[in-house]
Amino acid sequence: MELAMKNYFLITLFTIINSFYFYAQDPQIEWQNTIGGNSEDYLYAMAKSVDGGYLLGGTSYSDSSGDKSENSLGDFDYWVVKINSLGEIEWENTIGGNKAETLWSVAQTSDGGFILGGTSESDISGDKTEPSAGRDYWVVKLDVLGNIAWQNTIGGDYSDNIFSIKQTTDGGYILGGSSNSNISGEKTQDSKGIEDFWIVKLSNTGTVEWDKTVGGNNMDILQAIIQSSDGGYVVGGYSESEISGDKSENPIGFTDYWVVKLSATGEVEWENTIGGTGYESIYSIAETAEGGYILVGPSTSNISGDKSEDALGTDYWIVKINLSGQVEWDRTFGGEGADSAYSIQTAANNSFYILGSSNSDICDDKTENSLGERDYWVLLINQFGNITWQNTIGGDNMDIGFPMLYENGSLLIGGHSRSNISGDKTENSNGERDFWVIKINPVLGVNDNELTSSLSIYPNPTENILQLNHKNHTIDGLKIFDTKGSLIKEFTSPKNTSSINISDLSSGVYFLQISSEGKTVIKKFVKR
Repeated sequence: MELAMKNYFLITLFTIINSFYFYAQDPQIEWQNTIGGNSEDYLYAMAKSVDGGYLLGGTSYSDSSGDKSENSLGDFDYWVVKINSLGEIEWENTIGGNKAETLWSVAQTSDGGFILGGTSESDISGDKTEPSAGRDYWVVKLDVLGNIAWQNTIGGDYSDNIFSIKQTTDGGYILGGSSNSNISGEKTQDSKGIEDFWIVKLSNTGTVEWDKTVGGNNMDILQAIIQSSDGGYVVGGYSESEISGDKSENPIGFTDYWVVKLSATGEVEWENTIGGTGYESIYSIAETAEGGYILVGPSTSNISGDKSEDALGTDYWIVKINLSGQVEWDRTFGGEGADSAYSIQTAANNSFYILGSSNSDICDDKTENSLGERDYWVLLINQFGNITWQNTIGGDNMDIGFPMLYENGSLLIGGHSRSNISGDKTENSNGERDFWVIKINPVLGVNDNELTSSLSIYPNPTENILQLNHKNHTIDGLKIFDTKGSLIKEFTSPKNTSSINISDLSSGVYFLQISSEGKTVIKKFVKR
């Protein structure tokens, strides 16, 4: 009886501790899932699915174990995992040949299937139907159930590395990566330096329609590509090249952001070298609603060149450029450690979510201490580049946030993790590293549509007084920004304010930022 009572006490205590641990997790986490096998699994990409679920894509060295149902086919393989809207695995597939494959990018296709883009070194073997010449682009089309519909190995005589793939408005695909191959295979232009941007356009069946080599005399690495609203393309990465080839500017630092605008047929329309005296690299690009683009990546530069703020170490660097590629503003975000941004997603009211990794404690822009060696660090910035919300999410080891999706007010963030149960992690690692995907509801109502519709300002345009109709909402903060995002005026006691004196402002366009009940909205007005 005494032993039974002792066991009952231990079980009860264990339950209480676990319950406390569970409820100690970040309350904004809706669900999470640690997915992997017995070795190394890296999550680099995610795509929405028409059924409300998601496709996770990355690379795996694991054999059949944990969540993996197939052994490694060679070295690293493509590994795709389909999850439902609750994060539960529906199916997974290991795709590769006898050597190394790295899956960098996935997208859903108009037929409900998926397109995969990465690199392969394999010969004809496993799932590979064509041999690689060194390292090549490897594009794989999946049907809705994850079966291979077609594939294409694309490259030249040396090394070709794809980093991004998107479906285009004509139903085909645009591939963005880097190459140091000369004319050979599918490459129609010689290398211009050590390595160049290489952009390849495919038809909807995977046939090459055209390719363009864009670069200078040194190292140029493409890491992001989007199709712009005019039907062309914006590509970005980093460059070490001097004025040569397609480069019109010398380096500012060791590596710089290099952004290039291409026409629908791949012709260079403009390009810009953007950076400071340190290291910069674009990892993600988003088009803005009012025109122009947001560039995201890490930076080590202090004030110099295009950098307007010092870095504390390695920081997130956000750059807004106009439709001609000229810098409109830039923001540096980070703490005292290493903070690297990898992904950007457009949210409501022209705000943006940014995801990367951080090991900084509370300092400067960081409002939470590091939970382990590195954590996911996600920010929400408004259209001026100011932080309106942030969250540090991680366990006690290494967690690298990489891909991200935003939809209907919820955010899916992903990456790879080495952490066991600790911090925000509720499952132990299956192997050395695992996919770690998290569904969060950020700050519910930030730039909230309901609040936006219930708050109004009038008259607009106005001369001296701007009236604010807040319909019984409590006003917690009022700030006025100019079109460059500079804070022009802040009201210290805004509670229930209904009349805002703007007589001291110059004529022009301004933005009124209204904070109410934990939510934020922005209203545009004109001062006569």
